[in-house]
Amino acid sequence: MKNLRLKRVEYQGFIVLAVVIVASTVALVFVVTADKTAQRPQSLVELVAKNYRKLSASQSHHLVLYARAEYRCLVKSGAKVTEPIPSPTRITMHVPDKTAREIVKLQMQCDHEVGPPPANATLQARAEQILVYLPKWCLLHPSELPNA
Repeated sequence: MKNLRLKRVEYQGFIVLAVVIVASTVALVFVVTADKTAQRPQSLVELVAKNYRKLSASQSHHLVLYARAEYRCLVKSGAKVTEPIPSPTRITMHVPDKTAREIVKLQMQCDHEVGPPPANATLQARAEQILVYLPKWCLLHPSELPNA
């Protein structure tokens, strides 16, 4: 009887150990897979599935022209800002050492000269940067990207 109890305890210990090992392995696989997915750039198909829409060459060019006009006006008014940098989903300008509120004040000085962003586009100020894009659906045409 004692032998039977000892075997039962050993068997239960083995089951617990096996469950812990399997759970740990599953958790490790999940973490490694999630990390790789986060680092991998999304394909056009994946972006389109998330409500992005590829802009035409004309739409992309119009957006880039607007960003350049905003840039020229900001520089003319004395702002230290980098030239617009197009990427597939937005156009970025860096404004070192400025808060979003300070950048908005600079942008307001250009409202009369540059005007509003193109239809459906947004001109956004964030800490140390300005973004120009079409929310939820801006994939610039490759002809407007550097090294295109």
